Amino acid sequence: MKNEAHLPTQQTEAEENFGIPRPDENSRRPQGHQPPPQIGPQKAGRLKFPKSRRLLRRPEFLRLQKSGQRLVGKLICVDYRQTESGPRLGITASSRYGDAPERNRFKRIAREAFRTSLDSIPQKLDIHLVPRQRAKEATSAEVRNELLALLSTAVLK
Repeated sequence: MKNEAHLPTQQTEAEENFGIPRPDENSRRPQGHQPPPQIGPQKAGRLKFPKSRRLLRRPEFLRLQKSGQRLVGKLICVDYRQTESGPRLGITASSRYGDAPERNRFKRIAREAFRTSLDSIPQKLDIHLVPRQRAKEATSAEVRNELLALLSTAVLK
């Protein structure tokens, strides 16, 4: 540590010009500033799943469970309730359903099914989806079709 007292405060010419290629440097690497890489499939027209379309808090789920109605299909159970706001979705996949990758896969599929069928879903509904064991092999289209079928029977009641 004694040598640090004698370090110059000014940088040398070589230290300032760090753009000089060195023998071990990759010559094909782009020079200058590069924008960060885009991660994932980011499409310009991709629709989002905003917070205004989600059930987020426990009291919302409890209110839906207490005063809502339940429909049971082969792949999903749907709890629904009439509300003042537009259609909102809540998903519950407990550890009884499966391990974390299986639960996350179902939630992704259910969100996509809800998002792609927003035009067909009756407005002013809160919807809570619970997966059944058969949903582990289901596709997004199958979940979407069952969701729409169950909700169409709910509207007819």
